[in-house]
Amino acid sequence: MARLKKQAIWTISAAALIAAAGGGWFAYDHTKKSKAFQETMDSLVLEVNEDLLNVEYGSDFDQEKFIVSNTGTLETEGSVDPMTIGDSELKVRLSEEDPYGRTAEKEFSYTVHVEDTKAPEIHLKEESVSLYTDDPFDPYENVESVKDPVDGDLKKAETADKGSWTITTDFDSSAAGEYTATVTAMDVNGNQAEASFTVTVEERPLLDFDPVPGVAGYPYYIRINRALNVVNVYAMDEDGYYSVPYKAMVCSTGDATPLGTYNTTAQYRWLSLFGGVYGQYATRIVGHILFHSVPYFSENPADLEYEEYNKLGTAASMGCIRLCVRDVLWIYENCPVGTTVELYDDFDYPGPMGKPEPLTIDINDERRGWDPTDPDPNNPWNS
Repeated sequence: MARLKKQAIWTISAAALIAAAGGGWFAYDHTKKSKAFQETMDSLVLEVNEDLLNVEYGSDFDQEKFIVSNTGTLETEGSVDPMTIGDSELKVRLSEEDPYGRTAEKEFSYTVHVEDTKAPEIHLKEESVSLYTDDPFDPYENVESVKDPVDGDLKKAETADKGSWTITTDFDSSAAGEYTATVTAMDVNGNQAEASFTVTVEERPLLDFDPVPGVAGYPYYIRINRALNVVNVYAMDEDGYYSVPYKAMVCSTGDATPLGTYNTTAQYRWLSLFGGVYGQYATRIVGHILFHSVPYFSENPADLEYEEYNKLGTAASMGCIRLCVRDVLWIYENCPVGTTVELYDDFDYPGPMGKPEPLTIDINDERRGWDPTDPDPNNPWNS
């Protein structure tokens, strides 16, 4: 009996030992797998460009550039539309199998904010406008463009609402004074911009001649004050007379400049002049007397006689009417052949618009071979 009892006790002890050994192996295996899974989880790394969490309206949002680098298999959910203001949710998932075939997965969530920070762009033709009482003028004509950097041109409207622009002003062409015109613009996202310009209205000056009846097809009448070297241009009034002072130009006349009234007969892009020089945008007045630019040594707009240019406003020609390129080009383009030109002397009164300030060129300037007013795209004065 005693022997049987001992054997039983041994049997139980062996079973206990086997059970204990099996439980330790199981715990060890479980710990090993957990560690492997955690290491796989830790290996899932995502780096993003946080600068792209704020996106400018209308710009490009490249999701590939947003995700700088990653490990594991990449999946994304959601999208960003840069043309829609507000927040967009973007989710990124990374996954990888551990050595035991289990999938480790991480999810990252980002909020991408699209914002329009750019106001409309207003471009005016002139910062200030001067005119005489009762001259026709629409303030809207002084606006070159109103654009949104993304959406383009905004529409003109009576009030500035989203996607439009307007002008507010107390301008009154019938009363002399200085007026302010304010352009207000609003883009489709509510950003606003303003720009202002002044409109100066002066009492119309008295003319120093009896207005001449207008002629159809000839919008302007030109008077040249030979004594003071000023060209005055007149437009037609409502009654059809050349009585509206339109433009004044400083010029150079000469000893052979005639008096009298003539009608222009021809125009030339370049013309050979006395002395082996050349003039741009010439308009023949009578005989050898022409409007033309200050002379050039050759038919090259970069070959100006710059020392002669500095004589504008004084008698310096052989008889022709010298003008800067800006002014002679205006006559060439706006006064058709047949336009009436009157030459007279008045030593006291330059004309209703006064005498413009003569232009000069620094003869030491490398750009001196060009007329500063020449619109030629190659003109270095324009850059």
